[in-house]
Amino acid sequence: MSTGVAMASGGLRYDARAFAKRLTESGQLSEQDVRLAEEVSRQNRQSQLKSVLDLGLMGEDALAESLASFMGLARWDGEEERGELTDALPAAFMRENGVLVLREFVEGDTAESAGAGATVVVVTDPSDRMVLGPMVSRFSDGAQWKIGTLKDVRRFLEDRESEVDGEESDGGRVDVAGEVAQLRDLASEAPVIRFFNQVVERAMDLGASDIHLERFDRRTALRFRVDGMLIDQPAPAAAMYEPLLCRVKILSSLDIAERRRAQDGRIQMRMRGRMVDMRVSIVPTLYGQDAAIRLQDRARLAGIELRDLGFSDAHIGLLRQAAAQSHGILLITGPTGSGKTTTLYSLLREMVTGDRKVVTVEDPVEYSMDGVNQIQVNASIGLTFGTTLRHILRHDPDVILVGEIRDKETADMAFQSALTGHMVLSTLHTNDVPATFVRLVDMGVEPYLVNAAVEGVSAQRLVRKVCEHCRNADDARGACKKCGGLGYRGRVAIMEFSRVTTGVKRAMLGGAEEHAIRAALEGEGFETMVREGDRLIAEGVTDRAEIARVLGHAGSAGLDDVSG
Repeated sequence: MSTGVAMASGGLRYDARAFAKRLTESGQLSEQDVRLAEEVSRQNRQSQLKSVLDLGLMGEDALAESLASFMGLARWDGEEERGELTDALPAAFMRENGVLVLREFVEGDTAESAGAGATVVVVTDPSDRMVLGPMVSRFSDGAQWKIGTLKDVRRFLEDRESEVDGEESDGGRVDVAGEVAQLRDLASEAPVIRFFNQVVERAMDLGASDIHLERFDRRTALRFRVDGMLIDQPAPAAAMYEPLLCRVKILSSLDIAERRRAQDGRIQMRMRGRMVDMRVSIVPTLYGQDAAIRLQDRARLAGIELRDLGFSDAHIGLLRQAAAQSHGILLITGPTGSGKTTTLYSLLREMVTGDRKVVTVEDPVEYSMDGVNQIQVNASIGLTFGTTLRHILRHDPDVILVGEIRDKETADMAFQSALTGHMVLSTLHTNDVPATFVRLVDMGVEPYLVNAAVEGVSAQRLVRKVCEHCRNADDARGACKKCGGLGYRGRVAIMEFSRVTTGVKRAMLGGAEEHAIRAALEGEGFETMVREGDRLIAEGVTDRAEIARVLGHAGSAGLDDVSG
């Protein structure tokens, strides 16, 4: 492992290059494995030993045995060795970093004996200088250092917590420490790690946006959402389901013992040379727990431009013109999964210049952008969209991106920001442009404020593109390997756009009725998404069946409201 780490104090020494050489010479890792671990470590900004475990190149026990032998330290076994947990370090710190500070006793000693017991420091990753550096300085005199595994350390801490808590359970927390420990052990085994990595790789190969891991009465299911449609995949065996779910929880730093409450987390992994962010949601169901994992390819998101989304040159021009104003609001609307965030980020990237201060308020922050001050909403501590907007106005921003206008407080602050000299970009869950004006009024925004502040409203959908490899051969569609026999591969955005026209202003002040706003727009030559769909059909990009599926046979005007 190319980055050498050396620490010396009281006999504790670790050299990454020498340890990598030991592992390759013993046949436990190949040179390719070492290079892969180095690359993942560098990209994920984590220790190389953790990368070896995350990639499933070695099991925890095997790695710990090799570390102990290499460093000349004893191997700590949490099940067999006696010891009393000290209060030298917080339990949360020890659990997070895989360390323990114990007082071990010999036969006949008791905790009350004067001077009895020896200080034992258990470590799982001696390459972690941020954690081990201060510990070496603090416990260098007289402490005995041992190598353990993360699963044993956390099991030891869970056992101690269980002893303290007794038989009580906290809102669904499993009070059987042995079951939790067993799950953690299974989740750390190579077959489970390998299966999870293969699932993520396969999802990336297919261009999936989501992975769904589900449990039903007599079966498990694994499904990918590809181009907006769910596709069944080979499901894990029933015996692997819980360890696999536990693996997801461990990687996303969630509580593996919690089974009755929903949990949200995040995973960052380097797969096949690409950095992938995964947003994880675990929810309890009738038959156990389900996991939904949203995949986000950083490199693809960072490089995507408005033209790549499939918008016409005319629509791109309208978006850019609205966003170029010194103040006002530009709204991107549509149901969940319609590509609103991607459009917003693509547009925002063009607005990040040296002479503008750009601030975003998001839930969650989808991916980081250089030159942008991004704020993560946290409702549990009162950091909502509305309160955050109130504070950032004092930071003199030029452009403000609000992830979503969800309520009256956020709407009021967004419009106030727009009317006081700021350009505001945001999203709204509505079906089309006319419905957006009505939704704003329903939220409590006065019609005259909508007329004064809104620079433009865009509504959009994502439609699947006809597969280029089998589009002209109907008999080959079901066997096409490029699209998996679906007949479609990839998606393109369709949109409709309008400013607050004279007709819209009259309709807004006349009661803000949707039918009146729609009639006013149509009388002024408004082009709907249905017409945009017709254009794509004529160009052979998609077909009528797909447009009908996305927009409904009656067009955008006939769709029911979709919220999410």
